[in-house]
Amino acid sequence: MQGHGPTVFLYLSTGYQHLKTHTFVLVHGAWHDSRCWALLAPLLQAHGHRVLTPDLPGHGQSTLPPGRATLKAYVQALCDVVESCSEPVILLGHSMSGIAVTETAARLPARIHRLAYLCAYLPQPGDSVFTLIARNRGHEPLSAIELALAMSDDRRTCGVAADSIIPLFYPNVPAAEAARCQLRFGAQGSLPLATPAQFDPASLAGLQRHYVCCMQDRVIPLHHQQRMLAADGGITAHRLVADHSPFFSCPSELAKLLLTLG
Repeated sequence: MQGHGPTVFLYLSTGYQHLKTHTFVLVHGAWHDSRCWALLAPLLQAHGHRVLTPDLPGHGQSTLPPGRATLKAYVQALCDVVESCSEPVILLGHSMSGIAVTETAARLPARIHRLAYLCAYLPQPGDSVFTLIARNRGHEPLSAIELALAMSDDRRTCGVAADSIIPLFYPNVPAAEAARCQLRFGAQGSLPLATPAQFDPASLAGLQRHYVCCMQDRVIPLHHQQRMLAADGGITAHRLVADHSPFFSCPSELAKLLLTLG
């Protein structure tokens, strides 16, 4: 097993047993920031794992305006986080950050213990979020996220129609929490969504990669997730009965699944 992280000892009826612990790097998706992991992170930490939840450039506490964020900046920020860790990490990307974590892992494969996707866009070289949305849809009618998407006048940022945010992103989240999530729904730079992924697939060949399919997802419907998995062919798929935001709607179930990836 890669890495030399700390060991946690648990006392069971059979005596003390040790569990290898890891560093999780959890990367938020579009229109979100590190606060989306507030319920999940403590559940992983309770098992002795270290959890890092960076804000991508243009999000959360970042001082970069969203309209100036780029995919290159995303990847560099994640590389900096990964390289700061003393052991290989479990790198997980949600939704649009599937592109950024893929590029990061391809740059630093020796620094990645596991690469994981949470109902995320799963790219091949040359794919962007926008091209994946179109290809996943194929000849079907426009998807719900396409219909709800609104570009700014200068096309540097994009948003989601206000009346679509909760139905798309938080349909299974308790109403009061979903309302708070909507208030935190931020601006999203369009360049990171439009920029094609650039990476060598051979760099990922030695990595254990996992994809968590969210079966009730309305942003990336299950059959769209399955189409990306079929195009990839080298990744272990898991299923979770959840919407697009399981870190809010079912954090305990998500934590149990992620704890099996070590």
